[in-house]
Amino acid sequence: DVSIEDFSDLAEHGIVDVVGDDKGGRKIIVVSACKLPASKDFDNQRFLRYLMATLDQYVDMDYSLVYFHHGLTSKNKPPLSWLWGLYKVVDRRYKKNLKTCFIV
Repeated sequence: DVSIEDFSDLAEHGIVDVVGDDKGGRKIIVVSACKLPASKDFDNQRFLRYLMATLDQYVDMDYSLVYFHHGLTSKNKPPLSWLWGLYKVVDRRYKKNLKTCFIV
């Protein structure tokens, strides 16, 4: 049995949200970094698992990702190296159907 990790505490923050479809019919997934909890309380690896669990529902079809890096404070601001690190550790399955990625 593979237990399913409970991410309800992360979901409550509203960090990751599916906001609809673009003109091409692709799901638009928004990641709002300003909603990240304080860095000292933030488990990067667990967030990555949460993000992948959320994306799992959509990655088998084309999708778009919008990442908002604005609105962060010194308490919750992840370094850009962390963002690049996220991209490097996710496997091809998550990148294959990612048609557009905007970093705002």
